[in-house]
Amino acid sequence: MIHLNDGVILYHGSYTEVSNIDMSQCNPGLDFGIGFYLTSSVEQARAFVPASIRKAKRRKLIPQDFRLEDGVVSVFKYHSDPNIFIHHFDEADEEWLHYVACNRNDDLFRELRKKYHTVDIIGGKIANDKTATTLNNYVAGAYGVPGQIDTDQRTIEILEPNHLQDQFCFKTIQAIECLSFVKSIRYGEF
Repeated sequence: MIHLNDGVILYHGSYTEVSNIDMSQCNPGLDFGIGFYLTSSVEQARAFVPASIRKAKRRKLIPQDFRLEDGVVSVFKYHSDPNIFIHHFDEADEEWLHYVACNRNDDLFRELRKKYHTVDIIGGKIANDKTATTLNNYVAGAYGVPGQIDTDQRTIEILEPNHLQDQFCFKTIQAIECLSFVKSIRYGEF
């Protein structure tokens, strides 16, 4: 897990170039809540392009014959600002699990949503497509009652947190202003 230092390069995979970030386009129900998501892994960003294309086709934002190779990874440079409040979940531990769960289910761990509501940027492990199923099962109670020690430990073991990539959720306009667009790379150019 890297921390955000001045000059860090971050990546965002999508069906389109994102050179100007529009917070109104950000979706709820994601790991760290509403915000613009980036990763330090170009491979991870590239892996999100197909899912972004599928979602955009379902929402009729792009034509059904849109080609995968026309998807885009947008590249950004982070510029630190001492006025920005950043929280890093260094491990995929119980608090990370509970925070991800509360962003997927409003009825769970409400105190964590309150605890982190003033954070501008949250970083931590990512729940990719493989782990999303495990997290959804956790939220639904498939492994036991969310928040109980044995349920949490089992879920974290299933997630294999050492294999998860990182993600950064830029939650505020002030956080977005710390990013400068560098370039975009077509999916087909990798």
